[in-house]
Amino acid sequence: MLDAAGGGGTATGDSPRATVGGSEGPAPRRWALVAVVVVVVLALLILFGYGLIRAGQFQGIGINAIGEVGRIPPGPAPDFQMPLYSGGTFRLADQRGKVVVANFWASWCVPCRDEAPALERAWQGDRDRGVVLVGVDVWDSERDARAFLQTFGVTYPNGLDASSAAIEYGLTGVPETFFVRPDGTIARHWVGPLTDDQIQSFIAETLR
Repeated sequence: MLDAAGGGGTATGDSPRATVGGSEGPAPRRWALVAVVVVVVLALLILFGYGLIRAGQFQGIGINAIGEVGRIPPGPAPDFQMPLYSGGTFRLADQRGKVVVANFWASWCVPCRDEAPALERAWQGDRDRGVVLVGVDVWDSERDARAFLQTFGVTYPNGLDASSAAIEYGLTGVPETFFVRPDGTIARHWVGPLTDDQIQSFIAETLR
């Protein structure tokens, strides 16, 4: 009887130790679970960032696929100067007295490809009216830019942004186009691709 009671006492005495050990056991497992969750979240963030790049982000500049009215900076249009792919230099300040259509674009921008033929048609049809169309290539390589211009038969002046014009104009993405009056102020800022009708309408508005 004593042996049985002693055996029972031993079993009873062991129970608290088992309970205490059980309460300590889940802690390492919880930390391991937290670590796994953190790794998974980081992996998803990396994949999400990569997806954004593939979907249209390029070094901080987005693609403006839908057209909308943009913000007009106060005062005169910021002056900028850049070397042209065709040779020579373009400076906005030298164009006073003319309407200037400054189109910000990049070769990796799909909507830029859609609007390039319309811009070229505007250049061919309106340059005799004192309208200057200039392409400002941003976040691009010269090789890709030249291939773009050749593919779409672009003949209006184009050059690589060498004076941070994109920053001065508060660019949010490409394409974006600014219509500058003869007095140097901005009449219209368009975010996204342009159609033939929009270009003609905005030029007429800028000439008034």
